[in-house]
Amino acid sequence: MKAAILLVSVLNLAAQIALNPPQRPPVDTQAQMTGKSSIEGTVVDSLTGQPVRKATVALNGRTGLNAVTDTSGHFAFHLLPAGQYTIRVSNENYPASRNLQAARAQVLIALKEDEQKQDVSLALVPGASVSGRIADEEDNPMQGCLVSAMQVRNTDFGTNFPAMGSGQSDDKGEYRITKLATGKYYIEARCGQGVPLPHAFVLRSASSDVPSLVYAPRLYPGVTDFAAATKVDASPGANVSGISFKMSPATGFTLRGHVAPVPNGGNIQIMLQPSDPAGRQSRQGAGVNGPPGEFQIRNVLPGSYVLVASGSIEGRSYFARLPVEVGATKPEPISLALAEAPSVSGTISIEGDNNAATKGLKLNLNPLDQQTMGPPPQADVQSDGTFSFNSVVPGHWRLFVNGVAYLKSVTRGDQQVSANDLEIGASGISLKIVLGVKFGQIDATVSDPTSSTEPASGILWSAGEPRFVQNFALDRQPHQVVGLPPGKYFGCAVVTGQPAMVLQDYAVRKALESRCAAVELPEGEHAAIQMPLLAAQDLQQLMEKLDQ
Repeated sequence: MKAAILLVSVLNLAAQIALNPPQRPPVDTQAQMTGKSSIEGTVVDSLTGQPVRKATVALNGRTGLNAVTDTSGHFAFHLLPAGQYTIRVSNENYPASRNLQAARAQVLIALKEDEQKQDVSLALVPGASVSGRIADEEDNPMQGCLVSAMQVRNTDFGTNFPAMGSGQSDDKGEYRITKLATGKYYIEARCGQGVPLPHAFVLRSASSDVPSLVYAPRLYPGVTDFAAATKVDASPGANVSGISFKMSPATGFTLRGHVAPVPNGGNIQIMLQPSDPAGRQSRQGAGVNGPPGEFQIRNVLPGSYVLVASGSIEGRSYFARLPVEVGATKPEPISLALAEAPSVSGTISIEGDNNAATKGLKLNLNPLDQQTMGPPPQADVQSDGTFSFNSVVPGHWRLFVNGVAYLKSVTRGDQQVSANDLEIGASGISLKIVLGVKFGQIDATVSDPTSSTEPASGILWSAGEPRFVQNFALDRQPHQVVGLPPGKYFGCAVVTGQPAMVLQDYAVRKALESRCAAVELPEGEHAAIQMPLLAAQDLQQLMEKLDQ
């Protein structure tokens, strides 16, 4: 039996919970590390069948070793003890893909005593590329434009569109994005060039307001929002050409304003971000010229925005937030009144033990509305159980505890509130937090074992918030998952070398709930779960359906 002791939330934002593992009898580690068995094989390109040199081959099992393939793609591990091993291969020129069927980059091997396992074959999928041309409204090439290939990521904190690869247009306006993993992408072009418009004579200075034309970002095939965009399908080794853009200029304005108060030494930053969360990558920032408190943001296109000011003055946080509409005419100057961010304080106790030590615990707040700047607030719990966040910018936050405990309840006044969406207004609040320490254990087994040589991974996640998730290697043997807070859990066995990729996507986890097993774990108890085995093909079809 293997024991999994580590439990973390998606994106490593939840508390790390560690317990002392069950005591095991002493083992002869030297005997474990050596033997007379061996594993040899080759790594090839899945498309051409040619050997892949300088691929990293990782062996995990009774012992852990790494090897690098030679010019013929050959690798070897010698003097191995008998046992179950997982071999995984990687190479920087072959990107990891969300396509779970795209490669045979991982294999499970049952090695017998004195066995010489040969002809193990592993394959890597070559990356794809996307190319095209960027031109202005008169079909002139545009140089220096940034073109990004983006994919959808559904996290517990919302949907975002991270860039998985990018390229820059040359003097001919041509670009090329390489080493893209197999999958579907939104392609976005951004050109920072501005074209001054005809205007009356003005004295050129940092404060002069010269109208200009600005090229708004475009998504293929030339639209401005994701709902109307067309995804580009990048297949293994392919060059998807002809993904071109004709950029359209629009009038850009300079947004000016004044922030007060800004005393000497104050560090205030301004951020203008689109109201639509899908456009958050188009944020524009500016510094504040203090103590006058003046700021300006150039080349702002018409649209709906949120203007956020935040910073630190003499150790205290200050903030201002204002919705802004930019139309077809020059916007009026904006006045932002900074307010001191409220404090969040309170007490922490451990249920059933009024004398339990709370010193050393830490509380963390993570933003849900993504309208804050700077590091997330953190507070130390004192020996008397009190804590205080000196200043927290108003908004929606998620509360975490870091230590050997889990959140049981959070009370504000006489009303219980959710730690997963804690709303903080302009005034300070006091919280009463109760922690639990009665962790439980789930014994996970595969309900329908298979003889496939493909390695399977167990995935386990909680139905509640914050979402605790865990993945672990599964060799068709029972697996103990310990250190779990009470609640409902879902579990599946999946044939994939990338279980973390599955768990990180909230939409995938939600879709899997009807296909996986569920179990209720009482406080401090044991529970058993028989996890159905989900084939790579079935999992891939589910992910592709969600990606449509």
